[in-house]
Amino acid sequence: MVRVYRSDLGFGQGTDGQNYYEVSPERALELEAAGYSTNPNDADAGRSAPGGSIYTGTDTADAYAESSSGTSTSGYQKGLEKANALYSFLPPALLDTFAQSWAKYGDANIAMGSVRKSSVWKQEFGYLQRADGTLIMSEIDALATKATYKSTLAEVGITDFKEFEKQFEQLISTEVSGLEFQQRIDTVYSGVVNQIPEVEKLFRDKYGITLDQPTIFGALINPDIQDKVLTGDIQTLQLQAEASSRGFSTTFSRFDELRKLGLTQQSASSLYESAGDIMQSAKGVGRTLDIETLEQAAIGDIESKQQIEKSAREAMSESSFITGSRKKGDRITGLTTS
Repeated sequence: MVRVYRSDLGFGQGTDGQNYYEVSPERALELEAAGYSTNPNDADAGRSAPGGSIYTGTDTADAYAESSSGTSTSGYQKGLEKANALYSFLPPALLDTFAQSWAKYGDANIAMGSVRKSSVWKQEFGYLQRADGTLIMSEIDALATKATYKSTLAEVGITDFKEFEKQFEQLISTEVSGLEFQQRIDTVYSGVVNQIPEVEKLFRDKYGITLDQPTIFGALINPDIQDKVLTGDIQTLQLQAEASSRGFSTTFSRFDELRKLGLTQQSASSLYESAGDIMQSAKGVGRTLDIETLEQAAIGDIESKQQIEKSAREAMSESSFITGSRKKGDRITGLTTS
């Protein structure tokens, strides 16, 4: 804001008793053209001149200011006071726009409407406006929502938000509430960070994250990672991690297929935990069971289940035969451990 002065003491005193007005730089230029000054030394000059405190004629400078802008300087000051009372969180340029409009119309709603039509508002808060012109939320609610986002990220170790401002705006423009954002973070915390280490490693590989752990949560602000895809990906990565932690691994698309066919993390844990023993047992009776067969059986494939059951029966029969022979002490006892 810029202070402009008049050469009189009896008109338009500022809020602290001084004869100046605080206006925008643009407004100051207009008033200077009408005879005002930004130099405080000019405030006491020309008291007897038209416009001075002892002059009772028409104040041509004031008349010019009012006729050229449609507002009075005293009205502007009142409008600025109202703007600061109602919208102190707005940038100074928008407070100035409000004050000018309020001085002209005397209506706070009209004044705020003028603010929202300004180029400065569109630059600062344009993300709040839907295509039909309605607002997603008010400016103060938007700032409060951003504060909620920041608080949520702070809980998982992110304290520098400079890089996230545009992403915050995009979240608001797609109407992601503070609660929804918290749930998104919780989903990743419980589904990635709070799981076996392989899940976090696979998540990093999937999204190309190479920095510290907080960047995992920072990645969630990326508009390319949508909620539905994210939730599905995490579940798929959990299946992949259950396999890789036990020495079995294949492509992400294969695990995604298994997830969609009904394989749960609990089932995957049981499957890959026992897979090695089952495959080794089958090999002992001359059969070959691969991991794909076990996976298909886990999601309900009948033929695969039958192969596994047949192999298990043969292994059990072989075991019974060897155990029985060992008890009799005949010539095949050497095939068993003593």
